[in-house]
Amino acid sequence: MRRLLTAVAGPIRRAALAALLLALALPAAALQQKALSTYSREIWTTRDGLPHNQVNSIAQTREGYLWFATWEGVVRYNGQEFRSFGRQNVPEIRDNGIRSVRVSPSGALVVATSRGGISVLRGEQWSHVGTADGLGQDELSVAIEDHAGRLWAATESRGVTRLADGVATHFRTGQGLPSNDTFALIEDGAGAIWVATGGGVARIEGDRVQAFSTTAGLPEGSAFSLAIDENGDLYVGTERGVYVGRGGRFAPLMPGFPKEAIPSLQVDAEGSLWIGTVNRGLMRYGERGLEFFDAATGLPNNRVASLFADREGSLWVGTNAGLMRFADTPFITIDSHHGLSDDYVRALLEDADGAIWIGTSRGLDRWQDEQVSPHPALSGDAILSLARDDEGLWVGTYSTGLVRLRGGAVSERLDSAGGILPSNQVRAVLRAGDGALWAGTSRGLMRRDADGDRILLEADGLPRNFVLSLFEARDGDIWVGTTNGAARIRGGEVEAFDFNDLEQAQDVFGMHEDEDGTLWFATDRGVIRLRGDERRIVGAVHGLPVDTIFQIVADSYGNFWLSSNAGVVYVRRQDMEAVADGRQPRLDYQQFAEADGMGSAQCNGGAGPAALRAADGSIWVATARGVAVVQPDELARYQLAPPPVVIEGLRVDDQSTSANGVIVLPPGTRKLELDYVSLSYRTPEQIRYRYRLEGFDNGWVERSTRRNAQYTNLPPGRYRFQVSAAQRGSGWSPETATVNFEIQPEFWQQPWFLPAAIGGSIVLLYGFYRLRVRQLTTREAQLSRIVDERTRALSEKNTELEQKNETIRQQSEIFEQLSRTDALTGLPNRRSMELTLAKAFEESLLADRPLSFGLLDIDHFKRINDGFSHDVGDEALRRVAATMRESVGAALVGRWRGDERVARWGGEEFALLFPDTDLDAARRQAEALRAAIEAIDCSDFAPGLRITASIGLATRIDQAHHERLVNEADHRLYDAKHSGRNRVCG
Repeated sequence: MRRLLTAVAGPIRRAALAALLLALALPAAALQQKALSTYSREIWTTRDGLPHNQVNSIAQTREGYLWFATWEGVVRYNGQEFRSFGRQNVPEIRDNGIRSVRVSPSGALVVATSRGGISVLRGEQWSHVGTADGLGQDELSVAIEDHAGRLWAATESRGVTRLADGVATHFRTGQGLPSNDTFALIEDGAGAIWVATGGGVARIEGDRVQAFSTTAGLPEGSAFSLAIDENGDLYVGTERGVYVGRGGRFAPLMPGFPKEAIPSLQVDAEGSLWIGTVNRGLMRYGERGLEFFDAATGLPNNRVASLFADREGSLWVGTNAGLMRFADTPFITIDSHHGLSDDYVRALLEDADGAIWIGTSRGLDRWQDEQVSPHPALSGDAILSLARDDEGLWVGTYSTGLVRLRGGAVSERLDSAGGILPSNQVRAVLRAGDGALWAGTSRGLMRRDADGDRILLEADGLPRNFVLSLFEARDGDIWVGTTNGAARIRGGEVEAFDFNDLEQAQDVFGMHEDEDGTLWFATDRGVIRLRGDERRIVGAVHGLPVDTIFQIVADSYGNFWLSSNAGVVYVRRQDMEAVADGRQPRLDYQQFAEADGMGSAQCNGGAGPAALRAADGSIWVATARGVAVVQPDELARYQLAPPPVVIEGLRVDDQSTSANGVIVLPPGTRKLELDYVSLSYRTPEQIRYRYRLEGFDNGWVERSTRRNAQYTNLPPGRYRFQVSAAQRGSGWSPETATVNFEIQPEFWQQPWFLPAAIGGSIVLLYGFYRLRVRQLTTREAQLSRIVDERTRALSEKNTELEQKNETIRQQSEIFEQLSRTDALTGLPNRRSMELTLAKAFEESLLADRPLSFGLLDIDHFKRINDGFSHDVGDEALRRVAATMRESVGAALVGRWRGDERVARWGGEEFALLFPDTDLDAARRQAEALRAAIEAIDCSDFAPGLRITASIGLATRIDQAHHERLVNEADHRLYDAKHSGRNRVCG
């Protein structure tokens, strides 16, 4: 079946082209590419952020941004959101009707507008080229910049204009063009420019024009599009199909090519030619011959205006009704488009001939030689389970019992009417090695052997009558998975296995056995390992991304593929074993879903087998939208390199600032926010980020998928912010995006200020003291009568001087306190809390006393700023801080004051310290705090606003350093956010 993953033939074809495809098909042995119909596809329209649904042109700049030309501006895409540029926000763009976008050899973005000239983006600087530069007023078709830095513009009726060194040179019919109507430009390897015109094509080298039309083999009429492959062959999209030019002669791309207008062409990295048509959608010409994809099979519209192959190998298609991306993904999907009786698949089985039997909710299908054959006898039946028989198959159904197939015909039916089956809902079937037939139903288990039929129920030792799975171990034991644990049947004796003590696991959906007899159970709480009498579970608490696992399939390398309602999870065997043994705290995994080619991330369980490994090593998984198939041997070629990261925005005290160069910020800078993104488009939702701020916290801070970093009340100094990313299955990118900045100090923060203040005070006091002594000495000679009274007065003055010295000391302490206090909330800042936490951690460790730590994040805080105002956001922060003081900080724990237990960590995040407090007690306090925050009355400053918060907690137990305690709390905070927010996790 390995060829399936590289050569699945999509049977979706238009009837009018069926004969043509048959004639053009290459021999099966020569096919290496996946069929076009098996590529993963995604669509974007105005509902997703495009300003207009027609995409006229597509390009990708060096840093990785994708750019789209639309009738409402040029659009930049970073994999997460679209950003539009047009007349409204870029003065150098004079018209929103964008005809083309191209990236020059120098890296500049060249934008051709319909009637506003050319706009060029170099770095962050836009410029405009128009009539004043020699460009005519005719509407442009396309503009490019060649390797020599010259601009070329093709117009709709006035030929081609070249702009170089302030000189405009015009090429029209008088200079040799076949027509003044020009539609496309491309530079060849020799530096010559090819032009597609209304009367053929032309090549411009220097000032010499060479025309090619019908005499060179091109058809009559217009040429609309051009593409050049790595061999230098020129492809021309004409009114009557695609032609290829070699040595100055042109010929049709292939015999019988449709006489269709071709507005767009693209050669991909594999050398395949993608062809956009006016009326027939998309075509691809490659190793599989000519393939078609149109609106009937999912294209937004049959008019394909633009094509582009990006750096990750995806093909972007711009149509009149939206944007589509084709991606060659590790999974392919077989569904009703390929002939399945239904997309909802419950059971899979490979027979002795290598055919795959597929049980769906509407019948049974057989897949072999890339063809689907429905079984007529079971048409319309909901198939739940399958098992091989010596002479055929056993098929379990949802409502009609158990069916035996021999020679393609139904030879036997078993149901509940005769008392043979306890229920007609047969969820698992097994033909054991001793010849016994086992059928697991929703109301019990049936066994048929030479001694007759027998029904086993809870009264016979089953943990529950509802049977989900059956499995025969190497030693002949029969294992039964139910909705309340598992049972082992050995020698007729039933032994129940209760898994409730393992994260309350109950449902056992599937089983797998290693060569050494170790059993693995797929349950509703993760994967359970049974080795001898030892039972261990690997679940969500160990990093597994989902609770419920339906099926466990080991590939030819021994690694696990786990099916779930959140896609397929790939886990290396050694990592699963290490976590089960307790040698590794968290599980490393790769998760695959729709973006990886699965028709649906919802896999099916509770019947089956719901997944299998075929004889060729491929993994087959039953899903809610067909069968998902992956070849583990091919997985490496889909492994993307660590993606680059760009810093998209820097805001200083809520004001946008350029992130380039060394940034000097004024004294009193309160808040910094940095936005970053990795320019990867295959699975952007699975990209992880980490950052660090050298000069503040030199260690890396992992932020999962969050694309924003915030810092508040940073002390004066020089800083270097770095951020990197990691793609699923890859390590962290060695390349980082970097911003250097400096915060200047206030005058009282200068290093000279405190010594000068103290010295000045001392001099002042000493001078005052000397003056006063001199006065007292003079008066002593004159007023000897009141020596005692003046002596008392002198004593009082000495006391006053001591008080002044104490005042100076207190002021110094105030200065120190200000450096450790958040100005907005009055709480200790992050620096203060880190010092407190380190001290508390050390004391807790030495005294062997409990210590807990938490991070609190205000939910959807950006919406508060955007939906109300930043002033409301600041007031919300102050209210939350006051609530924290009342709820947590009010309590005195041991020697720890209340104001040492809470702090503003940064942005909308706060820190909570729970000294001498275990995790359960901390969770109770945190829950009370969460409820208090939810009860905050905002009517006096933001009517309608409701504030909620998520809290992540961690305990000192098993943590070697207080920084690990912070990281664990951060992970738990992410879990709280991921689980729905307004909750406490830990």
